[in-house]
Amino acid sequence: MKRRKKLFVIAGVVLALIILAFTARALLRHPTSKPAPTPVFVERPTPAADPNVAKAAAAKAPGDAAAQKELGDALLAKRRFDEAAVAYRASLAINPNQPLAWSALGETLMQTSKAEGVGLPTGAAEAFRKALALDPRDPRARFYFAMEKDFKGQHDEAIGEWLQLLREVPAGSDADEAIRTTLAASIKRNVQLIRQAADEAGRVQPRYKAQK
Repeated sequence: MKRRKKLFVIAGVVLALIILAFTARALLRHPTSKPAPTPVFVERPTPAADPNVAKAAAAKAPGDAAAQKELGDALLAKRRFDEAAVAYRASLAINPNQPLAWSALGETLMQTSKAEGVGLPTGAAEAFRKALALDPRDPRARFYFAMEKDFKGQHDEAIGEWLQLLREVPAGSDADEAIRTTLAASIKRNVQLIRQAADEAGRVQPRYKAQK
């Protein structure tokens, strides 16, 4: 009886590993050989704005929050994070009630600031919280707070939030790619943890002795 129970436990662990492995393969549709430490969630404008044109427009309208945000969006699309942060701060100084500008500022700070332990950089977390206060459904803020949960060991909650975001963001967008890449990396880490836990349990478990 004990041997049968032991076999069922081992079979369950193996089945979980197989399911996670196939899920990771399915989610990671476009694997990269060297993923960035911090995924970029930025949404590229369509068509992408020319930063020089956006900069000229912002200079002509220094008191226009929308013009400053458009400059930030154009710079963020080019991965010019420090410059984009300046533009977003200028826009928010004029009109702080812009959830997209707050979450975009958080994005720039994620790319340029050091994380504090397993938490998000302080400035980025504050910007994301302000975005969510204005729009609780803001996908970028939710994406990064889910990442924080994952790093803190709250894997089920993080994966659940990412899966929900996949139902909301456009397929093929930067957001879609960021979520899938991060989700697959989390699943891979969890598979490794399950294997390590199974190996450790195997080293300390009592050996089966056949009853005579």
